[in-house]
Amino acid sequence: MSFSRRAFLGGGLAAPATLRAGLTLTGAGLAVPLAATRARAEPKSHSFRLGDSEIIVLSDGGLSLPASTLASNVPEAERAAFLQANGDDPNTRASALNITLIRRGDALVLVDTGAGMNFFETAGQLADSFEEAGIDREAVTHVVLTHAHPDHVWGIIDDFDETERFPNAAYLIGAAEWDFWMDPDFISGNPEVLHSFALGAQRNLGAVAEKTERVGADHAVVPGVTMIATPGHTPGHMSVLVEDGGQQLLVLGDALTHPAVSFARPDWQPSTDQLPEVAVATRKQLLDRAATDELLLIGYHLPWPGVGRAEVKDGAWRYVPAS
Repeated sequence: MSFSRRAFLGGGLAAPATLRAGLTLTGAGLAVPLAATRARAEPKSHSFRLGDSEIIVLSDGGLSLPASTLASNVPEAERAAFLQANGDDPNTRASALNITLIRRGDALVLVDTGAGMNFFETAGQLADSFEEAGIDREAVTHVVLTHAHPDHVWGIIDDFDETERFPNAAYLIGAAEWDFWMDPDFISGNPEVLHSFALGAQRNLGAVAEKTERVGADHAVVPGVTMIATPGHTPGHMSVLVEDGGQQLLVLGDALTHPAVSFARPDWQPSTDQLPEVAVATRKQLLDRAATDELLLIGYHLPWPGVGRAEVKDGAWRYVPAS
C-alpha cells in the first residue's frame, strides 16, 4: 500500500491530522495536548565500548504521556503512590527516545529509525543527533526494526520528499511483526485506535519492502548481533543481543520501558502493550536473564541514555543506570 505526500501531510493519516489539530496520538490511540510536549531536548549522543564494538546511543527527542499509560490493571491511587514513592510524577510520564547504533567491523547497525516529524512535536531529532555525532546516515549498513509502532518506524523515510533516510541499509524485522501490520485487511480486522499506526507503518515499511528481510527468532544480523523474540508489546516484537569480548548487551526496544514500573512491577500492564499477558511473561523472563547473566541493557524509553542493568532486590528487580 502506498500513500502520497499530499495525502499524508494533508490528513490522509489520522495521526498527522490530529497533530495539526492540537493533539497527538500516543500508545494505543490515546490523545494528549501538544502543550504537554513542548519542551525540546537538545540532540544527544552517548558512546561506549563493548569488547571491540562501539555502541552509540542517539536521541530522537522524547515524549510526554499520561502516567495512566504505565498500568491499566491497577487502581489509580496505587499507581500514583508507587510513582511518588519512586520520585516520579504521578500524572505525567516523561519518555526518552534512545536509538542504538552498533559499529562492529565494517557493519554499522541501527536499531529502529525514530518517530520522524509527524508523531510528536518533541520527537524526530535523530537526523540532528547523527549530525552532532559526526556520523553519516548513508554509512548505516543494516537497520533492525524491533517493532512497527510510530516512534520506531516512522523515521524510515523523509516526510517531505519521501526519500529513504538510510538509503544504503538492508532492513530486518520479525516476520510476525511484518505480517501483522502489513496485512491488507488490517483496517477491517483490528481496532480503530490502531488504524493510524498501521497506515503509517504500511507507508514506511512499504517504501523499503524490497530490501527488508522478514526473520524469525535468533536471527544473526552480523556476527555477534542477534535478534531475539520478545513478544507482547506487539505481536512480533524483537530485541537485539550484542556479544563481544565476553560481554553482552541487550537492546530492549519496548520490552522494558520504565525504570521503576517495568522492573519492580512487571505484572503491571501498560496500555501500550498489545498483548498484555504475553508482555508480562516476556518482562519477567528478560529481567531474570538480565540479572542472572549481568547483561548490560539499553531501553528505548528509559531515562537518557537508557543504559543500565537489572538487579534483584527484595524478591523483585530494580533498574540501576550505568555510571
